[in-house]
Amino acid sequence: MDNTRILIVAPAWLGDLVISISLINVLKKVHKDSEIDLLVNKNLVDIAKYFPNVSNVITSDTRHGKLSLIYRISLGYKLRKNNYSHCYILSNSMKSSIIPFVAKIKHRVSYLGEFRYGLVNHVIRKIDRKEGMANRYLNLIGSKYISEYEPYINLKDSNMEVLNKFKIKKSYIVFCPDAEFGPAKKWPTEKWIDLANILQRSYQVVFVGVHAFTTPLTNKMKNDNYINLIGKTTLEEATVILSQSICVVSNDSGLMHVAAALDKPIVGIYGSSSPEYTPPLTASDKRAIIYQNLSCSPCFNRVCPLEHLNCLNDISVDSVCQSITRLIQ
Repeated sequence: MDNTRILIVAPAWLGDLVISISLINVLKKVHKDSEIDLLVNKNLVDIAKYFPNVSNVITSDTRHGKLSLIYRISLGYKLRKNNYSHCYILSNSMKSSIIPFVAKIKHRVSYLGEFRYGLVNHVIRKIDRKEGMANRYLNLIGSKYISEYEPYINLKDSNMEVLNKFKIKKSYIVFCPDAEFGPAKKWPTEKWIDLANILQRSYQVVFVGVHAFTTPLTNKMKNDNYINLIGKTTLEEATVILSQSICVVSNDSGLMHVAAALDKPIVGIYGSSSPEYTPPLTASDKRAIIYQNLSCSPCFNRVCPLEHLNCLNDISVDSVCQSITRLIQ
């Protein structure tokens, strides 16, 4: 397969996309002379361009959850000229397999997903979820995850202009209280605020994410040694901010996986999801996983089906604070 071109159809979620770097790394190691192109949704291009071992990032101007059939067919026709020999489709959706089919890529490799008979012509048998997301991708090429395949992102410039733009100090901790998947992955707002009030005595706290808190931070903070950048940065700016921090505290979210790929110390807070399935792929001494492991966990639901959210409500501020201290000492 060397001296040929490979297309990877990227997953639609940020965290899954970052985890897929493991697959890219292995493909490049095995097929050193192959070109690997990444087809990625427009909203994720700003981070995909920093991925190692990717020859070209191809933008898919489709929205998450939309079929966009005419657009996908048109893009598939355009990609025919690239003469890809293999395509690895990392999403389960039927629509994600349309472009490589129309592009006439000979080997279209993936799981069956949404009854994609014919669209996927090399169907791989699924593995147990406990094997983890990284192994789910690596299984497509018959490989298993080891630390050598750890995702990493190299920002070409440290881009201190971003820190100056938002008046961020040199020693700061980043909070990522968001989780696009749903509220069952979000540690309660008041706990984030209590943690920030403790840490502000020694560090500036920077909040990043997409969805704003329902409670205004201004009325809850005990001093002004914090910056609320939720909804105010691009993904690329958020990545730069993570890269210069001394520690990142995050729900199991896309930004947690970005921080791991940037080799930052991480405290990962898990609710309805599983640290077995989507752990931060970084060295064990660089991460602290906070997980209650209740009898109802993990449920993988967007909203707690039992309506108590004990998997997150029972995580104390002190336990998270102690984990931060242990990582940055």
